[in-house]
Amino acid sequence: TVTAIGDSVMIDITPYLKNTFPDIRIDAQIGRQLSKAIPVVEQLKNEGNLGNYVIIGLGTNGAFTTEQLVSLIKLIGNERKIIFINTRVPRPWESIVNERLKVTVTKYPNVTLVDWYAASAGKKDYFAPDGVHLTNVGAEAYAVLVAKAVNQ
Repeated sequence: TVTAIGDSVMIDITPYLKNTFPDIRIDAQIGRQLSKAIPVVEQLKNEGNLGNYVIIGLGTNGAFTTEQLVSLIKLIGNERKIIFINTRVPRPWESIVNERLKVTVTKYPNVTLVDWYAASAGKKDYFAPDGVHLTNVGAEAYAVLVAKAVNQ
C-alpha cells in the first residue's frame, strides 16, 4: 500500500499517482510545511492507514530543521520504504530544503530521494507561470519519477 503526504504540488500530481496506484491514500494540503506532516503521520499510523511505502512531498512552502526531518523519518519507521521528493521553487529556502534532504536521507537505508530539482532543470513547460505549481506535463513527469522510486 502507498501513502503520499504533501502540499499543493502533491495535489497537482494526485490524478497521475492515482492512475499508477489506484489504492493510494493521499493527504495533501495547500501551504503545508514538513513540521505539519508529523501529526498527519501519527494519525494515519494510529488508524492503521499508513502504507508500506510513504511518499513525502514537502519543502515548497518553507525550510525545516534536520531534527524535524529525522523525527518524521523515525516516526514513519524503518519497516517502511520512505520516498522524499526534493523541491524546485523560486524561493530562498529551495537550496536549504534540498541540501537537508540530500544529507539526511543517505543515513537511512529505507529512505530514497527523488531528485525533482535535477529532473525539472530547464523544463519551463513543467511549471505554471508562478514557477512553483505544475502544468499537466510537469505533473505527469513528477508522478512518473515518484512511481519509479516506489517500484524500485
